[in-house]
Amino acid sequence: MADGVEIFVVGFVLPSAEKDMCLSEPNKGMLGLIVYLGMMVGAFLWGGLADRIGRRQCLLISLSINSVFAFFSSFVQGYSTFLFCRLLSGVGIGGSIPIVFSYYSEFLAQEKRGEHLSWLCMFWMIGGIYAAAMAWAIIPHYGWSFQMGSAYQFHSWRVFVLVCAFPSVAAIAALNTMPESPRFYLENGKHDEGWMILKQVHDTNMRAKGCPERVFSVTTIKTVKQMDELVDMGGDTAAWHQRWKMKLVSLFKQVKSNFLACFSPEYRRTTLMMMAVWFTMSFSYYGLTVWFPGHD
Repeated sequence: MADGVEIFVVGFVLPSAEKDMCLSEPNKGMLGLIVYLGMMVGAFLWGGLADRIGRRQCLLISLSINSVFAFFSSFVQGYSTFLFCRLLSGVGIGGSIPIVFSYYSEFLAQEKRGEHLSWLCMFWMIGGIYAAAMAWAIIPHYGWSFQMGSAYQFHSWRVFVLVCAFPSVAAIAALNTMPESPRFYLENGKHDEGWMILKQVHDTNMRAKGCPERVFSVTTIKTVKQMDELVDMGGDTAAWHQRWKMKLVSLFKQVKSNFLACFSPEYRRTTLMMMAVWFTMSFSYYGLTVWFPGHD
């Protein structure tokens, strides 16, 4: 829902914002483009990091970035700073969209997975309805605005931008009550933590099926070689910034390795097919609306 809201924000505020910021046609086009550019960068960045620092952790960080810069964008006055805030808000959105489906599906019984993922998709459009309702309720009320001289103006459309950050804040609060991805724990050698979460999922699903007596058991655990063990962090002799630099370099090398693995002979065909499917869906959903706005 938070992702869906942010996609629709610019379209609703543009008629009011273009007057306040004296936007030209190219500037209005860039304002509509910048969120998608941020989403593209965010999807690449957070999708790779999710396997290294955890899916829940990446969701929390990406949603926090989205909410923080959505909040700032409601107060900044200049076009450039507003554009920058919307870009970074898009980076946050781009991280949560691909991760949330993988994270959510880990906690679902196999026979219910398709149904519940469809329910999750429905909240995208609920976010669009929320954005439309808030725009209708807030933007026409110019009496909500105030200004301090000619340098600072806070009009009703800025209140709308602020309200649209609420779903992200609510999602952050809810995620703090959720466990980390059990797959992430198992792939990073934290078997006890992964076992406890899987047991909780198993017991919850068995109670829902009317079989609470079923006992969760594990017969085999797959172990993987930890890449972090091969990285020399310099010990206590290295300065803190050197250790952080080495850690970040190692982290991004692993993200790059994960990305390149998608195009290895084993996965290349599936990757290219999925890219074609997502391009077609995205173009039909967003691109045709932009090209033919009169038929929307």
